[in-house]
Amino acid sequence: MKNRIRRAVVAGLAVMPLTLTLGVAAAPDPAAEPAAGALPAPSSGFRVLPYLQAPGARTMTLSWVSELDEPGTVVVTGPGLRGPARLASEPERLDLMEYTQAELDQEIDGLEQGSWLWSDDSYKHSVGLDGLRPDHTYRYTVAQGDETFRGTFATAPTARRWDRLRLMAFSDTETEPMGAVEQREWELHPDGYTDGSVERPGPGSMWEQVHGSTTRYGEHTLRYPLDQRSALVENTEAIEAADPDLMLLAGDLVQGSGYQPAWDEFWRHFAGEYGTLASEVPLLTAIGNWETFGALNDGYGTPEDRSPAVIGRNRYHDYFDTPGDRDNPQYKDSYYRLDYGPVTLLTLDSTNGVPDENVDEGILTGEVFSGDDTNLTFDRRTTDTQGSFTASEYGAAFADVYPGLSPADTDLPNLNPGTEQWAWATEQLADARERGQIVLVQFHHAPYSSGVHGTPPNHVYADNQSGVAMRVYSPLFEEYGVAAVISGHDEMFERSWVDGDGDGVGFNVYDVGVAADGLRGEQLVESEGGELVPVGFNSRSQWSASADEPETWELDANGNPRLVDGGLHYGHLQMDLANTRCGAELTFSPVYLFPVLDDGYELVRTERRVYDDVVTVHLGDDGTPLAGPVKCRPDRG
Repeated sequence: MKNRIRRAVVAGLAVMPLTLTLGVAAAPDPAAEPAAGALPAPSSGFRVLPYLQAPGARTMTLSWVSELDEPGTVVVTGPGLRGPARLASEPERLDLMEYTQAELDQEIDGLEQGSWLWSDDSYKHSVGLDGLRPDHTYRYTVAQGDETFRGTFATAPTARRWDRLRLMAFSDTETEPMGAVEQREWELHPDGYTDGSVERPGPGSMWEQVHGSTTRYGEHTLRYPLDQRSALVENTEAIEAADPDLMLLAGDLVQGSGYQPAWDEFWRHFAGEYGTLASEVPLLTAIGNWETFGALNDGYGTPEDRSPAVIGRNRYHDYFDTPGDRDNPQYKDSYYRLDYGPVTLLTLDSTNGVPDENVDEGILTGEVFSGDDTNLTFDRRTTDTQGSFTASEYGAAFADVYPGLSPADTDLPNLNPGTEQWAWATEQLADARERGQIVLVQFHHAPYSSGVHGTPPNHVYADNQSGVAMRVYSPLFEEYGVAAVISGHDEMFERSWVDGDGDGVGFNVYDVGVAADGLRGEQLVESEGGELVPVGFNSRSQWSASADEPETWELDANGNPRLVDGGLHYGHLQMDLANTRCGAELTFSPVYLFPVLDDGYELVRTERRVYDDVVTVHLGDDGTPLAGPVKCRPDRG
């Protein structure tokens, strides 16, 4: 269950001498070969380096994971403190993180068997810091066993005094050890070339020899020139170089939360040997469908036993410390609110809706229909995002995993009107609007998408894990002046615009599922003429990297096609918020990492580029979106 956070008022602590042996921090080496038939022994030091959680103007939480049941020491220095403040952690064992036999026996082509495994011991440490000063930078040192890590963090500004903020967002990191050797499909839109471009390399080409190919919609499809591990490294390094204040990760963090090696790989990227973004920038996460999946540990389970889904969700709960516990202890940090200066971020849980729907079994809420979403009438509304299991099946498994609790105690909320989550969201939106906050919302399942998850379960081209049910929130978001919705799930880069009442004021919805996994385009079907054409269900789509950024290929000196511009690539959404003193401006920049290859198609580097869909939203002094730029009154500058 959820770990206890030890909180202390930093400003009130007595100064204590620091007597630590300082060394170079190093995450456990996943390449270290374990003894035959055994896992490595628990090591002194960090399993997961310190990572930042629950940021505020006067608060911050530092969390980390060790392999030994030993307290760690945190030392914090910065403005307002009477010298260095020293705190001790209280480790708590994470019983759910032990490896299963299937994980111990797993073999991955191209990797030494078991080289990605650590010991079977995980102890969570969380230290809460209070009494800090707004908009200031603090240095911290965490000593755990024989290792020491040094980092910095910045507190949030106040809602009244701020200048600029930068937020980053992506989704679908879906980490796993196989990511070191797997290169994903690289889909191409039917109109995917600029005029004059030569075509991509074909079957038998040098590209196929170097990077491979696959088949999508029955057609030859290239594999992307970066494996998933390299893609995420490049992405997080570019984000870190941009110096953001917050990092949003809208679900599907791992390739199966019930699969412990996927979590090990996740932390190697965010607080480990591949990168330390989460050690410097607070990570704000949403729960996705892969957080209820066991991967090789029986996937979603069976109708008689959905324990893989329960274990997956609660691994997620154990790792993250958010403000959610205060508002919804039953659902833990499944949905939560964070205020960061002028911004209110609401994170919702989009993983379950009731009544349950299931395409495979023909269990649908609304009547079956065709065409685009202008035909999505009230009678055709959909209620669920998860067709692989029901809420009652999950509740029964929850009671089995946690003896003494009943199915009614489930940590799986419902997303629909009349539920606790709906009432909470309505209350938070109203409060944020009363306070004049700029409101952003994130959740996993994209409500507006042109991808394979973009059509509802009751459409003729149905999907069993569609995000369309989350459209039920759109009138609420528009009523309370939400500036943007951040989502993922379809592994696209797409922006949709929602203006239900047609007054020119609405909100953008982004699918930012281009962190490091699939690179998928629009959902395609075969026309009567035998051609592949987009389904085109999402009438709100304004831009997508697949459809609106055609590729330009040129022949190099050896006669091989070389990509010089355009296309769908890994990347992230950059959100820059500027105080105009009579309102604010929020600029969305879709950033991508363009792969620069040598003559042998090997990666030389990636270049940070920005797609041609930079959008600026103008906000009034009450935080609500406006139809155009703010006109300042003379007395306000």
